Amino acid sequence: MELLLSEYLTFGNVFIAVVFLLILNQLFELYQFRNMPPGPRLTSIPFIGNLMSFDSGDGFCQVTASMRKNYGTVYSMKVGSFKFVVAEDPTSVKEVLVTKSADYAGRPPFHSFMIDTLGGKDVALANYGPAWRFHRKLFLTAIRQYLSDQKLVEERVSEQVRWLMQYFEDQNGNEFDPGKILMESVANVICRITFGKHFDSSHPDFEEFLKLNNESFTDIETSNQIFVLDFFPIAKYFPFSAYQTEQKVADRMFEILRRQLKIQENEFDPKSEIESLIGSLLKERIAAENEVDAEERASILSDDYIINTVGDMFSAGYETTSTTLRWAIAYLVNYPECQRDIQSQLDDVVGRDRMPGLDDRPKLPLVLATIMETLRLGNVAETTITHYTLKDTTLAGYRVPKDTVVMANLMAIHLDPNLWENPDSFDPRRHIDSDGQIITNSGNFLPFSAGRRVCAGEALAKVELFLFLSWMLHRFTFLPSLDGSFPELKGKFGLTRFPAAYKIRVVKRQ
Repeated sequence: MELLLSEYLTFGNVFIAVVFLLILNQLFELYQFRNMPPGPRLTSIPFIGNLMSFDSGDGFCQVTASMRKNYGTVYSMKVGSFKFVVAEDPTSVKEVLVTKSADYAGRPPFHSFMIDTLGGKDVALANYGPAWRFHRKLFLTAIRQYLSDQKLVEERVSEQVRWLMQYFEDQNGNEFDPGKILMESVANVICRITFGKHFDSSHPDFEEFLKLNNESFTDIETSNQIFVLDFFPIAKYFPFSAYQTEQKVADRMFEILRRQLKIQENEFDPKSEIESLIGSLLKERIAAENEVDAEERASILSDDYIINTVGDMFSAGYETTSTTLRWAIAYLVNYPECQRDIQSQLDDVVGRDRMPGLDDRPKLPLVLATIMETLRLGNVAETTITHYTLKDTTLAGYRVPKDTVVMANLMAIHLDPNLWENPDSFDPRRHIDSDGQIITNSGNFLPFSAGRRVCAGEALAKVELFLFLSWMLHRFTFLPSLDGSFPELKGKFGLTRFPAAYKIRVVKRQ
């Protein structure tokens, strides 16, 4: 028997067997991807797929540059265990996010998603289903209720902006990095909405929670490793440092949230006015206990679901907003004429005797346009969070089967020279029409995504960005650092796209 095996296990036979298996794999791949969007079929390698077809570079747009060049704005490939489709033009992106949003509303079963959501119990990363719809509705209701009281919103945001401006004034014209103070200011607003009066920068856990959240968004190396590992489900069984780091951060953040939830439960009075997201969730849980389907309803209002929803509000609500403000300051220092134009409009509309309010928004198109241009060019969200097809469907006339990972490249749309004139230039006036009104329906502007999975905090973010930016520019002018260096405008990529750390000066307007 051994003689027979050694006789057949020759180099030539092994080579032929390997070639046969590779051909068989290619035929299987070609069959799997029949009628799907074009892509690199013949370079697919068993087990890893087209992973080697990605380019080197920073950010999704760079690593997929050759794909876009060779296959157009809708393409597909095999990555690890998943079929992967990318949409990069307004028509196909709209099809994924809006027209056929029910088909594409899922989230893939990535291990990192499970780590970050205690097994899929949040709003941002959980798969589409009854629990997700219920918590998203609660989330949106809480935000709408908060924003409906315009006076309260202005008071709470303005309180933090005053604190921020006092910090600016205390720098006495010296250069400083505004990143940390911006994050704390925005986080305090989000904390007030999320936790009420119980948790802000005076709380001993606040700084650690902020630091952990910031690390999870800006750790470039870990983010890149996790993006790749998630396409290989077997990776969760191995001790990869990226997953271990993510697990450690998630465990600690959930520990802080559980402790805060317990405090709020002990102090919660269902008869008093609800002033926080956590209060809304606790009130819903009490109400659910008296319903017919009490057991089922209570299960999706468990502690795990509540702390995930609260974590979503905090993480997404503060990080993306504070990062957008950092981008806005960086652009305004590089484009001082934009600052002067905004300040002139603020003086004309608001005057110098009061601060801007939300009622002034329609009369301050330059502030709104500057926020829009910052979102377009800063691209805090370079792509949508990965979607997952819940059924067999189509995209741009191509077949897209169930359980396909789908991503919309928002940055590619925001920087497309066919859609925007001089797309790499910072020009807020491109968002203002000939009548001086904001252009809101171009179809080429998607910083918050769209459809069923649109960012739930969009309305709140817009209010915060307006009040923070208008107040800061009403009171101060942003200048380069003492050595004359300007903030760098090339972004860094983690979970979000953020500017490199920079230093500026601020001077009080006379």
